[in-house]
Amino acid sequence: MDEETFYEEGKKYLREILGESDLELGSDTELLESGLLDSLSVLEFFFFIEEVRGAPIDPEEASPQSVSTLRNAYKLVQLT
Repeated sequence: MDEETFYEEGKKYLREILGESDLELGSDTELLESGLLDSLSVLEFFFFIEEVRGAPIDPEEASPQSVSTLRNAYKLVQLT
């Protein structure tokens, strides 16, 4: 998946799991510091990334910082 498609799909997914269809998200929106993602939604977002990757994420690559923004999360997709 290319970067722009990931951003669009990621935004759509985050809006769904957060229940906020009008939520404005950019590729550099702080998802953790802003409080948008809590521990449960971080795990859900990791599952989404694994689905996009088509492979599990190595636990050593997975950290809250790795999904702090959509731009950071896309780096996990590229590691396949």
